[in-house]
Amino acid sequence: MANIDPDFVRMGAHWSKREGAILIVRWSGEVTRDDMKALYERIDEIGRDERSVYCLFDSAHSLSVTRDARVWAVREAKGAKAVRGIAVIGASFSIRILGTMLNRATNAILRHGVPIAFFDTAEQGRAYLEAERKRHADVR
Repeated sequence: MANIDPDFVRMGAHWSKREGAILIVRWSGEVTRDDMKALYERIDEIGRDERSVYCLFDSAHSLSVTRDARVWAVREAKGAKAVRGIAVIGASFSIRILGTMLNRATNAILRHGVPIAFFDTAEQGRAYLEAERKRHADVR
Protein backbone atom coordinates (compact mmCIF):
# COMPACT_ATOMS: atom_id res chain seq x y z
CA MET A 1 0.00 0.00 0.00
CA ALA A 2 3.00 2.31 0.15
CA ASN A 3 2.73 3.11 -3.55
CA ILE A 4 -0.82 4.43 -3.28
CA ASP A 5 -1.98 6.71 -6.07
CA PRO A 6 -1.83 10.34 -4.83
CA ASP A 7 -5.49 10.83 -5.84
CA PHE A 8 -6.58 8.36 -3.16
CA VAL A 9 -7.77 9.86 0.11
CA ARG A 10 -8.01 8.26 3.52
CA MET A 11 -11.30 6.66 4.42
CA GLY A 12 -10.75 5.48 7.96
CA ALA A 13 -8.03 2.83 7.80
CA HIS A 14 -8.64 2.48 4.07
CA TRP A 15 -8.32 4.51 0.88
CA SER A 16 -10.81 5.74 -1.72
CA LYS A 17 -10.73 7.58 -5.00
CA ARG A 18 -13.49 8.92 -7.20
CA GLU A 19 -13.40 8.58 -10.96
CA GLY A 20 -16.64 10.12 -12.18
CA ALA A 21 -19.41 7.75 -11.14
CA ILE A 22 -16.94 5.09 -9.97
CA LEU A 23 -15.79 4.89 -6.36
CA ILE A 24 -12.58 2.92 -6.02
CA VAL A 25 -11.92 1.60 -2.53
CA ARG A 26 -8.75 -0.10 -1.33
CA TRP A 27 -9.58 -2.04 1.80
CA SER A 28 -6.70 -2.82 4.13
CA GLY A 29 -7.13 -5.09 7.13
CA GLU A 30 -10.38 -5.20 9.05
CA VAL A 31 -13.42 -3.18 7.95
CA THR A 32 -15.11 -1.66 10.98
CA ARG A 33 -18.46 0.05 11.49
CA ASP A 34 -16.75 3.45 11.21
CA ASP A 35 -15.15 2.35 7.93
CA MET A 36 -18.54 1.23 6.63
CA LYS A 37 -20.05 4.59 7.61
CA ALA A 38 -17.24 6.37 5.76
CA LEU A 39 -17.95 4.23 2.68
CA TYR A 40 -21.63 5.13 2.71
CA GLU A 41 -20.75 8.82 3.13
CA ARG A 42 -18.56 8.63 0.02
CA ILE A 43 -21.34 6.86 -1.90
CA ASP A 44 -23.84 9.53 -0.82
CA GLU A 45 -21.39 12.26 -1.85
CA ILE A 46 -21.03 10.83 -5.36
CA GLY A 47 -24.79 10.15 -5.51
CA ARG A 48 -25.46 13.88 -5.18
CA ASP A 49 -23.65 14.41 -8.50
CA GLU A 50 -24.34 11.16 -10.32
CA ARG A 51 -27.58 9.30 -10.86
CA SER A 52 -25.78 5.96 -10.57
CA VAL A 53 -22.71 4.99 -8.55
CA TYR A 54 -20.43 2.05 -9.32
CA CYS A 55 -17.95 0.61 -6.82
CA LEU A 56 -14.63 -1.05 -7.50
CA PHE A 57 -13.39 -2.66 -4.29
CA ASP A 58 -9.76 -3.78 -4.09
CA SER A 59 -9.91 -6.40 -1.37
CA ALA A 60 -6.47 -7.94 -1.85
CA HIS A 61 -5.39 -6.67 1.58
CA SER A 62 -8.77 -6.99 3.32
CA LEU A 63 -8.97 -9.39 6.23
CA SER A 64 -12.56 -9.24 7.41
CA VAL A 65 -15.68 -7.15 7.93
CA THR A 66 -16.67 -6.91 11.58
CA ARG A 67 -20.10 -8.10 12.65
CA ASP A 68 -20.90 -4.57 13.82
CA ALA A 69 -20.04 -3.23 10.35
CA ARG A 70 -22.21 -5.85 8.63
CA VAL A 71 -25.19 -5.17 10.88
CA TRP A 72 -24.87 -1.42 10.44
CA ALA A 73 -24.57 -1.74 6.64
CA VAL A 74 -27.73 -3.80 6.38
CA ARG A 75 -29.73 -1.51 8.68
CA GLU A 76 -28.51 1.62 6.90
CA ALA A 77 -28.86 0.15 3.42
CA LYS A 78 -30.77 3.20 2.20
CA GLY A 79 -27.39 4.86 1.78
CA ALA A 80 -26.58 2.50 -1.07
CA LYS A 81 -29.62 3.16 -3.26
CA ALA A 82 -27.52 4.89 -5.92
CA VAL A 83 -25.18 1.88 -6.28
CA ARG A 84 -25.81 0.10 -9.59
CA GLY A 85 -22.85 -2.28 -9.69
CA ILE A 86 -20.03 -3.59 -7.54
CA ALA A 87 -16.83 -5.19 -8.77
CA VAL A 88 -14.51 -6.76 -6.21
CA ILE A 89 -10.95 -7.64 -7.07
CA GLY A 90 -8.41 -9.70 -5.19
CA ALA A 91 -10.85 -11.05 -2.61
CA SER A 92 -10.14 -14.23 -0.68
CA PHE A 93 -12.73 -17.00 -0.68
CA SER A 94 -14.02 -15.94 2.75
CA ILE A 95 -14.35 -12.29 1.68
CA ARG A 96 -16.24 -13.42 -1.46
CA ILE A 97 -18.70 -15.40 0.66
CA LEU A 98 -19.09 -12.55 3.15
CA GLY A 99 -19.54 -9.97 0.38
CA THR A 100 -22.18 -12.08 -1.33
CA MET A 101 -24.11 -12.60 1.92
CA LEU A 102 -23.92 -8.92 2.87
CA ASN A 103 -25.09 -7.94 -0.61
CA ARG A 104 -28.07 -10.32 -0.42
CA ALA A 105 -29.11 -8.93 2.97
CA THR A 106 -28.82 -5.38 1.66
CA ASN A 107 -30.81 -6.30 -1.45
CA ALA A 108 -33.62 -7.69 0.70
CA ILE A 109 -33.96 -4.32 2.41
CA LEU A 110 -33.51 -2.15 -0.70
CA ARG A 111 -35.88 -4.28 -2.75
CA HIS A 112 -33.66 -3.94 -5.79
CA GLY A 113 -30.64 -5.92 -6.78
CA VAL A 114 -27.14 -4.52 -6.81
CA PRO A 115 -25.10 -6.64 -9.19
CA ILE A 116 -21.86 -7.82 -7.58
CA ALA A 117 -19.10 -9.77 -9.26
CA PHE A 118 -15.61 -10.89 -8.28
CA PHE A 119 -12.54 -10.60 -10.47
CA ASP A 120 -8.81 -11.20 -10.41
CA THR A 121 -7.80 -7.89 -12.01
CA ALA A 122 -8.85 -4.25 -11.94
CA GLU A 123 -9.19 -4.31 -15.75
CA GLN A 124 -11.78 -7.09 -15.53
CA GLY A 125 -13.63 -5.21 -12.78
CA ARG A 126 -13.64 -1.96 -14.75
CA ALA A 127 -14.94 -3.75 -17.87
CA TYR A 128 -17.76 -5.22 -15.80
CA LEU A 129 -18.67 -1.84 -14.32
CA GLU A 130 -18.63 -0.25 -17.78
CA ALA A 131 -21.01 -2.95 -19.02
CA GLU A 132 -23.29 -2.29 -16.03
CA ARG A 133 -23.15 1.46 -16.68
CA LYS A 134 -24.08 0.92 -20.32
CA ARG A 135 -26.87 -1.49 -19.38
CA HIS A 136 -28.38 1.10 -17.00
CA ALA A 137 -28.03 3.87 -19.61
CA ASP A 138 -29.88 1.70 -22.14
CA VAL A 139 -32.77 1.14 -19.70
CA ARG A 140 -33.52 4.87 -19.42
